[in-house]
Amino acid sequence: MGAANAYAAYRNAELQTIPQRDLIVRLYQGAERFLIQAQAAIHNKQFEMAHSNCQKAKAIFSELMATLNHEQGGEVAGQLKELYLFLIIKTVEANLRKDAVLISKLLPIVATLREAWQQIPDEHAQVTSMPSAHDGHLFNLRT
Repeated sequence: MGAANAYAAYRNAELQTIPQRDLIVRLYQGAERFLIQAQAAIHNKQFEMAHSNCQKAKAIFSELMATLNHEQGGEVAGQLKELYLFLIIKTVEANLRKDAVLISKLLPIVATLREAWQQIPDEHAQVTSMPSAHDGHLFNLRT
């Protein structure tokens, strides 16, 4: 159990020290990975695995939505909230229907969000919240 504890401590330290931009990118990457795994599980008729992976993707979208700062993020935070709600609803729908095609329609949306965050310059990567169009902050990230 010592190696597992050491690895957990390392991962925790890593997550506390990486730039916030990179943490958000990792969340999007995780959501993409879980959706792809759910899609493959549906194709293979492994419905419990599909359910589990859809639940994990939904949890990531819920966490991203929960970290939005609506006071300082303004309209952009509101638009992201609507997008995250859409992703949550459609992930649940795909899970219930075991619809791999619906999942394939969600993947480009998540990829676009990930790519947008990857484009944030390094000088803004370390901030705990990203500037909005109103010079406020879009996210309140818990680290």
